[in-house]
Amino acid sequence: MSFIPENTPFIALPTALKGKVTPNQLSVIWCLQSYYPNIWPSYQTIAKDAMMSPRTVIRTVNQLVELGLLQKQIRIDENNQMTNCYRVTVWQHFKPTPVISPSVTRGGVLESQGGDRESQGSCQKVIAPMSQSHPKKNNITKTNNYKTKGFDTFWKTYRSISPTMRVVSQSKKLAKDQYAKLSRKTQEKLSRCLEADIRARSKQLKNDSFAPLFPDCFRWIKNGQYEQYLELPNQQKPTTFKKLKNTPF
Repeated sequence: MSFIPENTPFIALPTALKGKVTPNQLSVIWCLQSYYPNIWPSYQTIAKDAMMSPRTVIRTVNQLVELGLLQKQIRIDENNQMTNCYRVTVWQHFKPTPVISPSVTRGGVLESQGGDRESQGSCQKVIAPMSQSHPKKNNITKTNNYKTKGFDTFWKTYRSISPTMRVVSQSKKLAKDQYAKLSRKTQEKLSRCLEADIRARSKQLKNDSFAPLFPDCFRWIKNGQYEQYLELPNQQKPTTFKKLKNTPF
């Protein structure tokens, strides 16, 4: 049984890729995904990471583009040089499968129920049995609702982002945990920050510029991608003045 140690970076790819890509194609996808969200390594860098020749890398990248598993665009860097930037699009070709989550009966026996598609990627946890003296009370401490007030509205906005602009896998539980860690002031501005980020990335795509995909919601919060929009001025309605009677103006 394998496991990933805590605080160890790793690259996630759908298991549905098995039998659909060659070893070289899988190596290039893995290397490119490791540079997310700034995916613009040179052919030489990809060749070094994937341990293959630059000529093989170029041929493999073209194959992935033809298969629709990769998008390649031209980028102008800070030195005014033209380079390639990439978007890994393998997630758009595979639908997530539901996760079977355990639930607890009064006798403490676990029963399987249909999992929630929104909780993809989260680990299943064994729930402690209910208290015998208080059958209606669970021994697990529940998260205070006041810490996540307004989360459902924000989550609905994030889920409404076009599938072509965000990754398919989304974990509502992890996103809610990250949301609860924010201050009340930041939570109140989070939906407005998300809408500003959506407008900015949509404008980039409209201008044929490269715009990275929105990540899993909890990563968008955890990595602080909302912070650049926190200081945006509030949209206020124009003040209307009533004209007073018996005045020359």
